[in-house]
Amino acid sequence: MGGKHGRGVDTLNGSLGERVRSARKSIGFSQARLAGEELTKGFISQLESGSVRPSIRSLQIIAARLGKPLDYFLGDEPLATGKRVAFHKLAAESASERHDWGAVREQVTLGLQQSPEGADRAALLHLLARAEISDRKYERVFELADGALALFDVAADPELAAGLFMDRGFAYLELGQLVAATDAYEHARDVVERHEVVDTRLRSRILISLGTVYRRLGRTSKAIAAYEPALAMASRVSELEVAARGFMGMAATHYDSGELDLAIGHYRRALELFRRISDIDFELNALQSIATVQFESGRLAEAKTSAQRALARAIEVGNSRWAAVAEVILARVALREGRPDDALKMATHAETLLDEAADRIQQADAQGAIGAANEALGRHAAADAAYRRSIETYSSVNDVADRSDMAAEYARVLRARGQLEDAFAMLELAHGSAGSQ
Repeated sequence: MGGKHGRGVDTLNGSLGERVRSARKSIGFSQARLAGEELTKGFISQLESGSVRPSIRSLQIIAARLGKPLDYFLGDEPLATGKRVAFHKLAAESASERHDWGAVREQVTLGLQQSPEGADRAALLHLLARAEISDRKYERVFELADGALALFDVAADPELAAGLFMDRGFAYLELGQLVAATDAYEHARDVVERHEVVDTRLRSRILISLGTVYRRLGRTSKAIAAYEPALAMASRVSELEVAARGFMGMAATHYDSGELDLAIGHYRRALELFRRISDIDFELNALQSIATVQFESGRLAEAKTSAQRALARAIEVGNSRWAAVAEVILARVALREGRPDDALKMATHAETLLDEAADRIQQADAQGAIGAANEALGRHAAADAAYRRSIETYSSVNDVADRSDMAAEYARVLRARGQLEDAFAMLELAHGSAGSQ
């Protein structure tokens, strides 16, 4: 039995087996039902009688089916240090899949207390970095990833190394440092290719991330070249989340190329997949993206409906960040409809929420909408201040592409006022020949 189920717990007396039996009977499971496809009825019988030593992985399967945490079975078992580390790592991984970042931190802390070394320690730091990403503590992410990469030979665990480079890439991307993000994601890709890593999920996620930074850098052909194989991989392994992210990337790339109908079609496919996997954040992202494309293509009624749906959904799930993003789109629609007072109110409210969420890129967009609303109301000084804040905010996160777009919008405003010299200065910034404001 040990050959199939592994050897994990060093000393196993009847207490663990009794706990398994008690938990199984309390929910009316037979031994065969508890075993499922991964284990066997005979193994469960021997485990309950105390005659076999289960691996941590086998106990994780059993615990999940019985609705119990691993600690319920192993909390006072005299595990060897290595197995205790493995236990906490598995518990942290499980919590990470549930996005239960508090539990991730708790399990990582317990694992680190065992003083693991090398790749074992690096794996725990990787999980902690993911928790820090959720709190937007990006400098801490860099510290953890760099420290982890120094602990082991990449060739010994290329999957872990690629994951750590992905941590760095995500943090750089959120800070708007696109070149650094590209470098980190390309390192991750090179690692999996050089060491022939076969983890399809990891490879497709790397490609999706690369496609995103390539698109934001204006490298459309490279973005498409990254997205297409990622989607093919995702389809082969039924990874709905990865496929949905791929459709999001394809949609954004088609949008950047002016193929708006194709962009909307891809966003709708992404939205359908995200709803199937209940990924609220990306569902809201897809809704907002559809509204943006519709607005940019002049379909104001459709854009308004999509943004209102996004706003209602965001409020329903308590996501103030995406509610604010939807409000910015609605503010832009209100301006087109000749309602600058409503636009100013919505954009100002959205800017406050986005500041609290520390989403500088979306905050800068809201500041631009505030500028446009003030300009429509004839409040030139307030408009100037808002546009310049927007440009400064984009500069603070090194988002050159969006800063250029905002500078071009402001240049049109200045030109319409007759302030040609100032308009020319903004056009220089829009074309990248001027420094940060």
